[in-house]
Amino acid sequence: MIALVTASLDEEGLADLRKYGEVRYQPLFETRQMLGGSRLVRALEGVDVFITEADNLKEAQIEALETLQIIASCRGNPVNIDIPSATRKGIPVIHAPGRNADAVADLTLALMLILARNIMQTAALLRDPDRGSDMSALARVYFDLRGSEMWEKTVGIVGLGAIGRKVAARLQPFGSKLIAHDPYISEDAMAEYGVKKVDLDTLMRESDYVTLHAMVTDETRGMIGAREISLMKPTAYFINTARSALTDESALYEALREKKIAGAGFDVFDKEPLPVDHPFMRLDNVVLLPHIGGATHEITTHQTQIVVPDILRLINGDKPLYVVNPEVLESFKFRKN
Repeated sequence: MIALVTASLDEEGLADLRKYGEVRYQPLFETRQMLGGSRLVRALEGVDVFITEADNLKEAQIEALETLQIIASCRGNPVNIDIPSATRKGIPVIHAPGRNADAVADLTLALMLILARNIMQTAALLRDPDRGSDMSALARVYFDLRGSEMWEKTVGIVGLGAIGRKVAARLQPFGSKLIAHDPYISEDAMAEYGVKKVDLDTLMRESDYVTLHAMVTDETRGMIGAREISLMKPTAYFINTARSALTDESALYEALREKKIAGAGFDVFDKEPLPVDHPFMRLDNVVLLPHIGGATHEITTHQTQIVVPDILRLINGDKPLYVVNPEVLESFKFRKN
């Protein structure tokens, strides 16, 4: 077996793969170069297993590759792989659902706390050379920038999947009240996570914090628009660490500019990276981050522990847990060199 690995994997996972053959480890984190087109085809000549995170493997490349047997995309949604083309060639595609769930849940809580305690404003005040005497600056913190606790605050979670559940678990020790909208999760199932099931309108009206954790589908695209935002309390905050396509970005800007909601924390945008002249940049009630939800050192281990065992299952004739195109498995048999 020959494996080309351009995703980051930990040493334990690489060692497990090397028991079966040659591993060409060229992680994007080190090379800083994505493969594509003819360069990707050349890199995959003679390769049996391809493990990637960012490289785009499209129909033309898949059709040109004669030896490729397994594709693993270290993403929850493997949008970088042409799934229909891989399926036509009988190539199973492994993905990594939940690999960044802890990282995104942590960041979601961080954004809530930054907004709740006015961290950005108070930190800027401390660094301001024109802040005045120590006592006047301290007085401003206590009188003008006093924050709030998460205790007894209602947090509305839109989408109670892997990330939404971890957000709920992190909030429970704070004493927050948890509600969620997810048409695919039952009331009883939500109750197991200490969450009350509500419809979207109720969630928007009752929440002190609205946080998005849904996947983008035809059903969810644009699900939070001007009407839904208008239901929010003027003291409420909006958090999006999922995808901007779930929202109407212009409607959010207007609500924030006109102070119809208290503030927001965004890690995702319609255009990334966010242009320096974007209207959001002019607002003082929003925390803006450059899509860092999955940017943690631990992600490497998480995705390794998901995709490598599945690849070994395929090599050994067992059924993988996280295959996008299971219809190919009936006729799949790994060709050992």
